Amino acid sequence: MSGAAAPSHAPDGSAGRLWRVLRSLASEPPAPRRGETPVPGVGENLVLEFDEAYTAFVEGFAALPSEVQLVALQAVDSKLSSMVRAQDAALWTERARREEPVWIEVRGLADRAILAFGWPDGWPDGWPDGWPDGWPS
Repeated sequence: MSGAAAPSHAPDGSAGRLWRVLRSLASEPPAPRRGETPVPGVGENLVLEFDEAYTAFVEGFAALPSEVQLVALQAVDSKLSSMVRAQDAALWTERARREEPVWIEVRGLADRAILAFGWPDGWPDGWPDGWPDGWPS
C-alpha cells in the first residue's frame, strides 16, 4: 500500500484493535520454514478477531466514520462472512492464506480499509509483520 501519508503512530483503543487485525489480514503469511509445522486455526482466529474488533469499533463510535471508511469495513466483513458461509475447510489452511485468490482479495480489502482511515500501512518499529506481543489489547 502506498500513496497516502500515514500517521507516524498506530491508533489506540477500539480503533487500534481493529487496525491490528486489519494489518494481520493485509499481511501475507510467511511460507513455513523447513521442518516448521504451521499453527492451525490462524485464519479462523483472524476472522473471529475481526468480527469482535469491528463490532467493538462500531459500538464505540464517538462520531460516524465517513461513507468511504464504512464501505471499506463492510467490504472486509462481507468477504470474510462469505468465506465462513462457504464452509470450505481448504480455505483456512496457511497455504490457502498465502495462495488462494480469495485471501489475496481479503488482503487487498484490508489494505483499502487501512488506507480509508489513514492508519499506518505497516507495523510500528519493533513489531514484526504479524502478531505483536500482547495482542490483542
